[in-house]
Amino acid sequence: MEKELKSHIAENLRKHRVLRGYTQEYIAEFLGKKDYTAYSRYEQGRSNLKMEDAIKLAELYQVDVQDLISVSPTIAGNIEGGSSNGHHISVLVELDGSNEKLENNIKRLKKINELMSKEEL
Repeated sequence: MEKELKSHIAENLRKHRVLRGYTQEYIAEFLGKKDYTAYSRYEQGRSNLKMEDAIKLAELYQVDVQDLISVSPTIAGNIEGGSSNGHHISVLVELDGSNEKLENNIKRLKKINELMSKEEL
């Protein structure tokens, strides 16, 4: 796989995972990997993404496989004009009244905001 394409796929995988608040450990377990480093290599562009893993991830993220391997991905289709950098993202936050869930969502939102400020999302 061409290095530039691997880099785009790695970036797409990271963006989809972060947007949904998943850890690399969770994704590795979801894919049936022995440890998270097998998945981490996908996000680093060090390993070729296996088609069976791409299909599983596309189902988990509710996107087409093409969105994972595309050079210019659409992240959940929620990007619209309006903010200072030309777009904003709508993020669904689920709360259950617990402080733990609230804190996890705050961390997730901060990470998304950080990616947006760096124009990586």
